[in-house]
Amino acid sequence: MSEANDHSEFLTQEDCDALAKTMESKYAMALKGRGFQVEAEVKGRGVFVKVVLSNHDKSYYYPVEARVLYEKEELQKGEAALFLLDYIDTYFEEYLTQEHEDVYLPIDWADYQYEAVDFQMRGQILNLKLEEMAEQLLKSDSAAMH
Repeated sequence: MSEANDHSEFLTQEDCDALAKTMESKYAMALKGRGFQVEAEVKGRGVFVKVVLSNHDKSYYYPVEARVLYEKEELQKGEAALFLLDYIDTYFEEYLTQEHEDVYLPIDWADYQYEAVDFQMRGQILNLKLEEMAEQLLKSDSAAMH
């Protein structure tokens, strides 16, 4: 089968960047200086997507990840990625329109079902800036000890 009519084509980085820009436009009023990044990849029999909501210095970094065994769910790879991204978009719609931005996702992978498709999701808000500062402090302390 040639690439041209293979409907399982996967998302390119350009597709992911365009989706991130679309989400930024859609949620512009609620972003508070934050932006989205979208990643998608195929690993073995699974399709993995990650949508990150973060600010410029990464002191607010919220990766929401989802994965699905696309063949088991009778989906093409690209179709599976778009399905997961659609669900994550729905999650962020609910998350960003709340007054307190409550997190409903577990830190570890958990099972979900939507439109008869079984998949898994996880998410955790991190402060990567603080983690980086702590790591630098530990490095400088251990260097000073030697």
